Order: sequence, then C-alpha cells, then structure tokens
Amino acid sequence: MRQQFGILLLDRTEIILRIYETNNKEWKLLHYKSTTVPALTKNQGLQERTVIETISEMLILEEAQHIADWKICARLVPQPILHAISSAIGLEIEDLPLIREQELLCKGMFTELW
Repeated sequence: MRQQFGILLLDRTEIILRIYETNNKEWKLLHYKSTTVPALTKNQGLQERTVIETISEMLILEEAQHIADWKICARLVPQPILHAISSAIGLEIEDLPLIREQELLCKGMFTELW
C-alpha cells in the first residue's frame, strides 16, 4: 500500500516542504519546495504572518492533498513565535534543540546505509 507523508521544516529564514511516498519496501521523495522568509526573531508580527501565509500556501498545494500524516519541526525559532504559528495553523510544531537535530541527522544518515 502506498502512502504519502509531509515534512515541513521552519528554519529561521527558510521553510522547507518535502513530500515522500512509501510502500512496504522503500520510500521516495515526490515533491520539494523551499521558500525564504524574513528572519523569525522576537516580537516580529509581520514575519509571523508571512510564515503563516507561506505554510498555508504550501498545505493547499495539489501535491499536499493526499498526505497520511504531517511532521512539522522548527529550528532556531523563538518559542513565542513558534507557539503563535502553531496556534494559527492548527498543527503541532516540534522545536528542534541541538540534541534532537543530531538524532534526526543520524537517523537520516542511517537510512542511506539501509
């Protein structure tokens, strides 16, 4: 059975969308989109709105309409801004401290060996 999964990464000045398709044996990247946004720093209402609009536009793309599950993470985004964005889009966003980044990098490198 084929399923599609969506990954969104908020990385202070960039939003990355990746959509993967899996079956019982393998996975492949179906769609990739990267958008530059203003730096997300404390008390930046305009930047929050720009990010929320950009994420919304990504979520309504044709390629994003058959996603079984989403994983949304943020790196180097202040907690108040992260909370505001999460509340606005209605989806949980995982903050990525350094130790979690390292864990995910290692898992990604492992999948290339597997």
